[in-house]
Amino acid sequence: GNAERVAEISEQLIALIEESGPWPEGRAAHSWLRGWARAQLEDPRAGYRLIKEGYEQAFLLGMRIWASQTLGYAAEALGRAGDWTGARRELDGAMQCAEAVGERLCLPQLLLLGSRIANALGEPDRARELVRQALAEARTQEALWLELLALSELCLHDDATASDRRSLAAIVNQLPEASDTNAVRNAQALIQKRKSPRQ
Repeated sequence: GNAERVAEISEQLIALIEESGPWPEGRAAHSWLRGWARAQLEDPRAGYRLIKEGYEQAFLLGMRIWASQTLGYAAEALGRAGDWTGARRELDGAMQCAEAVGERLCLPQLLLLGSRIANALGEPDRARELVRQALAEARTQEALWLELLALSELCLHDDATASDRRSLAAIVNQLPEASDTNAVRNAQALIQKRKSPRQ
């Protein structure tokens, strides 16, 4: 979630590419990383265009493994621009890519993005179901970081249970090395906010 740092790394990447000679895969990655950072920091539409440019470059090179994640970035950028219908279209493409190559690594994050899109489009039941699917997938992968993200999203809602919040607290305690990240700080705030004598 550190867009400033991603922007710095994307510029370091392009400098490395220019020093080392032709590296089209690196240029594609630079484009989508720079686009993601720009979408977060200043201009979601411009960021979206950069992300799609990187995706198309990678596609022409035959790179498929990161396609779903890159299209997820594109969907997120459109959501930040308020184009939730476009965001769903891009997310549908991301899910199709993930299924086509059997890529499950970023599936929890895509499902969480789907939940935010559903909420924005007035579909709260679908949004809650997608969060639950994201949590189940993160647990299947035994991916604590992704489980943290899914539980945090779940605990934003009033129907989160005390057990959900205890699970979130337990994961925070297992990730001391991530204590300075936005995701952990947000999780800690959710845990504190929801505490009560009954729990």
